[in-house]
Amino acid sequence: MRRQAVTSIVLIFLLIPLVTLLAQEAKLVLVRQITPTFPDSLYKSVGTRTFNVQYIQLFLEQDYKAYIVKAWRFQPTGAAFNYIVKLVDPVSKKEYVYQFPGIRSASYVRLAPVLVICPQNFRIFINEQELPYETYSTPQQGAEIPVVGDFGGPIVRILRRMTNTFEEISEGVSVSKQDELFIQIVAGTFPTGGYSIEVQEPDIVYPVSGKRGRITIVGKFLRPGKGDVVTQAFTTPTKTVEIGKLPAGEYDIIVKIDGLGEFLRTLTVK
Repeated sequence: MRRQAVTSIVLIFLLIPLVTLLAQEAKLVLVRQITPTFPDSLYKSVGTRTFNVQYIQLFLEQDYKAYIVKAWRFQPTGAAFNYIVKLVDPVSKKEYVYQFPGIRSASYVRLAPVLVICPQNFRIFINEQELPYETYSTPQQGAEIPVVGDFGGPIVRILRRMTNTFEEISEGVSVSKQDELFIQIVAGTFPTGGYSIEVQEPDIVYPVSGKRGRITIVGKFLRPGKGDVVTQAFTTPTKTVEIGKLPAGEYDIIVKIDGLGEFLRTLTVK
């Protein structure tokens, strides 16, 4: 099995330069299900206890990046479930959407491995779960590499879904009870890959009898271990948690991430 997996990865790497060469004059987007299987130890994962995405980053270059992704959803009963692989161009806001049928496996519905190749700045979503967004950057010789960069430190952002993108909600700005909301935790910018954020399911208490509501998210920040093989490029680990639509009222948002700190926000839903 391991020899077969290694052979499959080698073949994929041999094909990638040819595909990217053909795409020099146009934006390449390739999303295709593949038959080779790979050991679970090669995958990283992101998600929740009921929906999880696993991924292998094949490469991250100045112009393009490539992943192998698969996923599972805990669904003991119910109708068929389809997976949506969505790539979003942050500049043009164009979306590339691909649908794959889930495969029933006992109490789970699984997504078979999918090869994704796209421009480096594209965002990649498996249904509502975004893959950690890692940026390519070449450090200057002798320049100091900050542990936390672009954001000036770890931050928590509130996002709402728009037609083709997401909009950040600033402190003091109210939202509608029809808005689909997300809480995004950004660890900052780091000089290599291997960093990630894991969280538990959000604990949501709705406002009642004039009392404020509360949204609590607890998790931990994971750093690469000694000897781990990691991407040699600047990365910005993020975790986006779907909250959905909220009843009207005022909410306190409390995010506690071991290794990053505690973050407090307020939100008004009308």
